[in-house]
Amino acid sequence: MKTLWYIAQKDLLQVVKDRNALILMLVVPLVLITVVGFALGNLFGDGSSQVKIKVALSNHDAGIGRTISRALNVNTKDLLITVSEYPDTAQVTARVNASNDAADVGIVIPTGASQAVLNASQPASATKDLIQFYTLPNATSVSVTIVRNIVNNVVQEQRIANVSALQVHQVCSQPGNVCAPKSINDAAISDAVVKASQTSDQAIVSQTVGQATKVSPFDQVVPGYAIFFSLFGLNAVAATILQEREGGTFRRLLIAPIQKYALLGGKLLAQFLLTLAQLTILFVVGYFVFKMHIPSWPAVILLLIATSFAATGLGILLVSVVKSRRQINPIVSLVTLITSAIGGSWWPLFTEPTWMQQLAKVGITAWAMEGLNGTMLFGKSFSAVLPDILGLLVYGAICFIIALRLFSFQPKTAVA
Repeated sequence: MKTLWYIAQKDLLQVVKDRNALILMLVVPLVLITVVGFALGNLFGDGSSQVKIKVALSNHDAGIGRTISRALNVNTKDLLITVSEYPDTAQVTARVNASNDAADVGIVIPTGASQAVLNASQPASATKDLIQFYTLPNATSVSVTIVRNIVNNVVQEQRIANVSALQVHQVCSQPGNVCAPKSINDAAISDAVVKASQTSDQAIVSQTVGQATKVSPFDQVVPGYAIFFSLFGLNAVAATILQEREGGTFRRLLIAPIQKYALLGGKLLAQFLLTLAQLTILFVVGYFVFKMHIPSWPAVILLLIATSFAATGLGILLVSVVKSRRQINPIVSLVTLITSAIGGSWWPLFTEPTWMQQLAKVGITAWAMEGLNGTMLFGKSFSAVLPDILGLLVYGAICFIIALRLFSFQPKTAVA
């Protein structure tokens, strides 16, 4: 065991003295994480839960149009609707189709809209093609749904108010009923019904439970690129092992009273510690500098340990099947790029199709990112991410077992 540690210590000191290796391990990942994190900031929002909607409105009706305009001016902690009014339809459509600061929704209320709603209040009538609603062809966002619901509610409330006034007239016209002339004020009845419907939601008390998780772009970028660069770090240890095997260093050392697995184990221990140190430093910097959200440090630490173990196992497996140093760099690069692309390093794993998420499990990146996204983005408990931790440990163990059967301490020579 002491021999194994001495070999690992020797490799660790070589890396520490290599300034280029340290830059590749720490400085380059931090620079890339910073650039990508700030570049993707808008995709993750500004940390506020308030929905902001821009509406372009052209109102040509003094009745229901004015009511809709008032209803759309909302400013609460959850919803902010900004209404900009324009005189004609062309300006509304231009704002919706604008390249900069575009409106989410455009609304045109034509002249006579109030009368149309009144006519639709008659029995067997329906309000149809009354208000023009403009959005982009591919608009399916929550903003469109919210605005459409507000407009529909106003129209329905107005129809109910009109029906109420008509029912009063019908009651007065029944035989035996007498209503004084001009004692029925249709406008007053409509206003009373609309106000009553608008305040009916006061009977409902909104409550919240738990605490919302604030997600920043760095919650995805830091773990993803940390694992991405840790896999690229396999190039260094793999090249070292292949160099010593090709140069005959292993063969000479095996003459000494050193067990071959202690010799190989020392190098693997060094790689494991380097990978773990790299991941830990990047996560600590992400937590203190980029305010990364880590609800459970024990779960994250175990995931980093399991990821380092799996990465080390994958590294020795690649070394055992590669014949020369010339081959190791393209093979490690190819494996790293493919597993990172489909494994969730560059975008959340859950955004991928289900079949691709399953296919991604052939690499360690998917296991690691699934666990880290679970605890950091979704607040999953330790028991919920435990399968990902165990999956990484099993993955690494399988790689070690296969590698130990295939690994050769001296290069194979061609048989004449």
